[in-house]
Amino acid sequence: MSEGTNLAKGGQGMEDTDKKDHRSVVTTDSEAREKVETPAEETASADEPALDQNDEIEFLTDKWKRALADAENARKRADASRAEGREHGIAVAVEALAPALDALSLGIEAARTSPDAEDPRIVSHLEGLRNIRTAFETGLKALGVRTIAPENTPFDPALHEATQTQETDKAKPGQVMVLHRPGFAIGQRLIRPARVTVSAAPSKVEEE
Repeated sequence: MSEGTNLAKGGQGMEDTDKKDHRSVVTTDSEAREKVETPAEETASADEPALDQNDEIEFLTDKWKRALADAENARKRADASRAEGREHGIAVAVEALAPALDALSLGIEAARTSPDAEDPRIVSHLEGLRNIRTAFETGLKALGVRTIAPENTPFDPALHEATQTQETDKAKPGQVMVLHRPGFAIGQRLIRPARVTVSAAPSKVEEE
């Protein structure tokens, strides 16, 4: 083997040794840093669980309260929706059946004012019609429907429908004088207004 070759190998061996020594130094320094930093990290990790646990408890408690509030709001909305649906269904049914009650009332009034009103057959017929009307009105009350039948009360445009006015000095202007057809309502929902005649002030006659 030539001297040049030996020198080359020797140089390469020295370089390998230097690299190993350098890696050793780097490894040693890294391990030293880890050893120095380990106590602080272990101390921090020992403290963090307590803080994290408190934060987690607070977070879960807040989340639980929000869930309860959301559930309560959902229950209230469901109750309101059911009540609204029930009132709507009853209102539709009453609106459809009300004309039959109107016809029944007209039949009672016709029988009552008939020239043969004293006839036993008419009396019996009238009693039957009144019983039917009473049963109808009782059913409406059971459903929560109230009848609007104003008499001698101030006219309320939210509940009454004025079909005509009547001049008179026996009542204040704007008073309900005659009920032509009762109205119905359920809760805050107006099913139909009551039709009435409203009093008006007498017209002043101009002096000639």
